[in-house]
Amino acid sequence: MPTRCSERGGAWIALLAAAALAGAINGYLFLLAAVIVRILTVTESRRPCEVAPLEVFGVIADPARLPALIARVARIATALKVRAPTRIIVGLKPGPWVSTAPIRLQDGQVLPPGETLYLSPLELRALRSRELDAFIAHELGHFRAPDLPFTGPCVPAMRPPLYTCQGVRSLPRNFIDLARLRSLMVINGKAWVLKRAAGSIRQRGEFGADRAALAVAGGADLIAGLAKLAMLSGAWSYLQEHLREQVSRGIGPRNLVLDCLDLVQQVAASRHRAWFSALLVREQIAQPTDTHPTLVQRAAAAGVEAPAATARALQDLALRMNQPAESRRIEEELTALLGPAANEVPC
Repeated sequence: MPTRCSERGGAWIALLAAAALAGAINGYLFLLAAVIVRILTVTESRRPCEVAPLEVFGVIADPARLPALIARVARIATALKVRAPTRIIVGLKPGPWVSTAPIRLQDGQVLPPGETLYLSPLELRALRSRELDAFIAHELGHFRAPDLPFTGPCVPAMRPPLYTCQGVRSLPRNFIDLARLRSLMVINGKAWVLKRAAGSIRQRGEFGADRAALAVAGGADLIAGLAKLAMLSGAWSYLQEHLREQVSRGIGPRNLVLDCLDLVQQVAASRHRAWFSALLVREQIAQPTDTHPTLVQRAAAAGVEAPAATARALQDLALRMNQPAESRRIEEELTALLGPAANEVPC
């Protein structure tokens, strides 16, 4: 008696035979049939698989060193009626995020799957209190939004093209330029397909998380905080390249967070502030796999004038709105760890 598997196997053989016959007639049809077979195979054999850990450079926040931060996150979680994250990780790179995936820290420690909130001391220092509340509420809002079941399987699929794109872009400019161009075309094409497939769903999730932020702070707080984050991220990228040069000469900074804030202050206080403010209003997320709405779209949804919010953000940064940070020891600890591994560890 034929089994369920043998019946399915016979169906695959018939399908492959049909594809081969089509290929004998027309090579393009064969290619199309092969793609269809591959899609059907993946769909048919889909099963739960192990999610690769996220590589994160940071430390776990503990009540002994960051009591105020942990209490703030717990308070906001209670206000939103969501469970507080299992852990909070503090790292140098700006840009808060949440995930339920396993985490691998720079020391090799692998944390099991669980609700993780990531924050940077740059946000703790540069954001006003209500701006920080808005950021935390936005990220925790993803835990109550309906996009979390979708994000779980989708984000790991979108991660490889992003990392591959970064690796190709980091190659020396004279490294087989034609090969680099072809690689980037293929990678960006794959990223575009993924973005088109997932973008609208993810954007709805982002707007939903923004509404969670508006439940604990004002729209101007959220948009001004996003403008500050754009400035901090740009400065961090510059400092990361500068750090590699320093390490190669045997020089290491003491606190990269303060160095980044100094750089942002110089830019925000320069005579080009109005130009930067206009640039932030037109801000488009650069990464091809990122599906976040633009700053203008988010400001409109929050009922805020984007130019006014970005002007406020630059004014704060120019005046060095440096909030008292209980994270100073962690900042110096992470800076010391990053120094020797600046060319190896993704931070």
